[in-house]
Amino acid sequence: MSDTEAGKGPGRAETGARGRRRRDPEWTYAALLDALLGLASESGREPTRKAIAERAGVSERTVFVHFADREALYVAAARRQAERWRAHAEPVPPAWETARKVAALVTQRGRMYEVMTPIRRIGLGLEPDSPGLRGVMAEGDAWFRADLAAVFAPELGRMPEAEEPGGPLDALEAASSWAAWDHLRSRRGLDEAAAGAAIARTVRALLEVVPRSS
Repeated sequence: MSDTEAGKGPGRAETGARGRRRRDPEWTYAALLDALLGLASESGREPTRKAIAERAGVSERTVFVHFADREALYVAAARRQAERWRAHAEPVPPAWETARKVAALVTQRGRMYEVMTPIRRIGLGLEPDSPGLRGVMAEGDAWFRADLAAVFAPELGRMPEAEEPGGPLDALEAASSWAAWDHLRSRRGLDEAAAGAAIARTVRALLEVVPRSS
């Protein structure tokens, strides 16, 4: 009886398939990014090139065969991470009643922020020396702001100077930001439900000043 038949290990077909995948540049590229993100999420620290390669099951030199330098590696990882948190995005119809929209948006943001947090913290440390990473993170920030503006367009449309510097949209962005979430979760020690409740309370209060339409 073979090892495969006895349930003791992979057979030749499985091993061969794995080897073919590892020779596929696209597979290796994705495996390296997933390894980096997985290690960073688990430890909260920037992983070494050796650790990334070991997790991906490739040689250490393979890392920079696929990425010209550390900058390229982290920019690619940041884009892959953005795909992950954006997968939690679901449309919140602007026509919904305000309280319902706030609840839906804050719940969604909580899921996104939990996915983002370990990588975001590392990214903030690397950002000053990485123009590419700054660009990816700025794209994410712009996405969150545009989403807020779209969801609360009816309310903001009734506010004077809603999008002016220091105006209502800036206040909403600050109140519902990852930074606010991380402060409540890591500094205040709140669980997800309590952090979400605090943010929702603030967002509702900001929107309560909207004049009633006639």
